[in-house]
Amino acid sequence: MKTRVIIDPTSRILYSSFYIKGLFLVFGKKNVSFSAKYFKELKRRKESHSHDHYMAFVVINPDNIIHKFIIDFRDKPSIKESAYEWCDKYAKINFNINLTNKRFHNKIISIPPGFGIRVWNLWETAYYCCSNFVKFKFSPIVKLKPYLGDYYHQWKRPKLGDYLTSSNDKRIIIPAKPYIFMIGTLWKHENCTKETNLIRKTFIEACKTESCNFEGGFFASENHPQYSEYKDFIFKKRYSVNEYIQKTKLSSIVFNTPAVHNCHGWKLGEYLAMGKTIISTPISNLLPEGLEHGKNIHIVHDLEELKYVVNLLIENCDYRKILSNGSKDYYLKYGSPEKVIEYIYKK
Repeated sequence: MKTRVIIDPTSRILYSSFYIKGLFLVFGKKNVSFSAKYFKELKRRKESHSHDHYMAFVVINPDNIIHKFIIDFRDKPSIKESAYEWCDKYAKINFNINLTNKRFHNKIISIPPGFGIRVWNLWETAYYCCSNFVKFKFSPIVKLKPYLGDYYHQWKRPKLGDYLTSSNDKRIIIPAKPYIFMIGTLWKHENCTKETNLIRKTFIEACKTESCNFEGGFFASENHPQYSEYKDFIFKKRYSVNEYIQKTKLSSIVFNTPAVHNCHGWKLGEYLAMGKTIISTPISNLLPEGLEHGKNIHIVHDLEELKYVVNLLIENCDYRKILSNGSKDYYLKYGSPEKVIEYIYKK
């Protein structure tokens, strides 16, 4: 008898897709299925945002012993109590030792950030959308439109391999000018209007020089309270996800900064998968193994240092290569879907 994996059919598929892929790679796609049988104790309907907070699954080994797991992909450092009580291990992306309630620390496993990927083709997506709808008795925990949209957006996402293609593609370079690409949301959240937006603006300003070719900026509507302040940095072009990936791969350097709730965003996971040269402000939340300054990331602490490091990396190809190789190594050791699942299961 083989080890089997059963996933809660009420899980948000787009946010769970990275880990579903990991389950396929570790246990075999044929051994992974959905059923409501093991998840009746979870109080998803009674707890707000539980659909956006976590996925649940069980691993049943050949001796028929059941192990219960939660993967919490919520931006906030908070814990869903019923899920914590239900599981044997609670894997959390945004685990903050100081902000996550200490009474929950015992079961928590810190994991690096994932990102949404396509795990099924169109027909498989339609099948699981319908079959899971039946498995929770035609009553999703969110309204029908977002439920259907969740599966649709999973299908529209790139495959994992699209991120992993060699970053040694032909670079978009004006002679002697490295190409740098960055797009991001102009956030309205309080900590972002005070810090994150300004930090990203400083990065863009440092890149918009005669020494490099910059593309991108902020996405924002005209009713944003900071629109007039940032209007010269708003981009007008709409980028598809595939364009975003290809242009990010070609970018000589990328920039990461914790945004809403100081969380690890999808971008950090994507940058690691692509093996990018990453400049980042300090990492707020715990990782299974810390990103090491000068080895797989370059950490900056203020705006002046950020400007200096952008210029340093534009000019220093050897240092860019060290950071790029280091970030890829980190992904292969700790951040890939299969490594995350193996780490959770071994714990």
